Amino acid sequence: MKAVQQQSSNEARRNRALLLSSLFVLLLTQTAAANTQILLARGSQNDQPGQYHGVVDLVVDPGFDNAKVTVIVDGQKVVEGLTSPYRVVVDLGPSPLQHKITVSAKGPNGKRARWTETINHGLLPLGLRVNAIDATAGTFEVDATAPADDPIVAVQLWDQGQVIATANEVPYRFTVPRETMESGFVQFTARTEAGEEAADFWSAAGNVHVEELQVRTVPIFVSVVDRNGVTRDDLDRSLFRVIDGNSEGKIIEFGKAFDQPISISLLLDASSSMTYSMKHAAKAANEFVQHALKDGDRCSITAVQDVPRRKQPLTNDRNEIAAALNGITPMGRTALYDAVASAIRELREEKNRRAIVVLTDGGDTTSMWSYDEVEKLAREAAIPIYFIAYEGSEQDGARDLDRLRYLASQTGGFVATATEQNLMAKYTEIEKDLRAQFAITYQVSDFGKSNEWRAVRVVVNSPKLTARTINGYFTP
Repeated sequence: MKAVQQQSSNEARRNRALLLSSLFVLLLTQTAAANTQILLARGSQNDQPGQYHGVVDLVVDPGFDNAKVTVIVDGQKVVEGLTSPYRVVVDLGPSPLQHKITVSAKGPNGKRARWTETINHGLLPLGLRVNAIDATAGTFEVDATAPADDPIVAVQLWDQGQVIATANEVPYRFTVPRETMESGFVQFTARTEAGEEAADFWSAAGNVHVEELQVRTVPIFVSVVDRNGVTRDDLDRSLFRVIDGNSEGKIIEFGKAFDQPISISLLLDASSSMTYSMKHAAKAANEFVQHALKDGDRCSITAVQDVPRRKQPLTNDRNEIAAALNGITPMGRTALYDAVASAIRELREEKNRRAIVVLTDGGDTTSMWSYDEVEKLAREAAIPIYFIAYEGSEQDGARDLDRLRYLASQTGGFVATATEQNLMAKYTEIEKDLRAQFAITYQVSDFGKSNEWRAVRVVVNSPKLTARTINGYFTP
């Protein structure tokens, strides 16, 4: 078992800035700029706390001529093979933080020099690291740092989105309950006096040793919501971790999913119970399509009746979609599971991003497919399913909302309950969720077995945020 360490957002931003600086180093080293200068020479002292931040010039005195110099800041190589005048420009970020700078120099005739300096000493960013003292017994200790002017007031242990233990003094030591350990995932947070938070987690993932490994890539789409249920699309790649089965995946691609085309299968309950609500439901669905679809996107329309009736195959023609919606006449009973299965089959071979959006005013009454069969089919297809449970018709009878919620949660969607008054708002929630999805492709080492179920978990470095995606997939 191992601790999976999570950088604080401050550290991540600092590292990205340093990496970006290195891309331009060949230009910047030749450019005279009126930046703050830091002289890096053996025996020099740069101990003025809080002085260094923003763009600075690192000026190196290697101690001998004709040297080739390497500069490393906080473990990130900024420049290698730097020659006279031994100057490099880096961005230390907007706030003064402690940085460790290592310089190594190689010269003719085997001359070498290497030393390390610390600037802004004591100005540590908020961060924490989880250490498993005895994972078998559930004993963990958390190392945490924070700025001197904003100390840590609490380190907390979380389980299923709830705080289950708090430590207020060093050492931050915890005994994790057995039921939490059985999940193979333990999350901690540190909170400062000003309310800033950082998170880290420990996972049993990665403790698998096999003789033959195959490396493969897996694409997934991820939605993130905060504690108020607001979908977030402004998060950085460094905040995400992916746990795939018994391995932590290496994220190799990250971006906004909205940039990719999407194919949506739109299902509307058109059973007789919707007789007095169909006109309003069709109007709301059409507004959703008009707002949600962009160039390159496609949508199909299916009426959920005694059997699924495909009113419009996948198309990017919004006029045809509107005509199909307006032409739906309610009748018969509700083959909800059959309709979901039909939508999955329709989208299974689509190369676009995919989603199924279902409006229903009641549970299934006449499907050939059972719930268990549809649930397995949905897990295999890995297509997000969104349900709107509509309460505007005469038939407000009990629906199996738990089943719908489970099906949605397994696929990365959600269930929204709606009335005639807020139906359009619920469609808008789904639209925002689809717009805000992140597209992640990660790499994982695996046994190489085919048709094996692999559980997937996406973790965001904040207790205030929850990631929603597929719960797993079957290997090809």
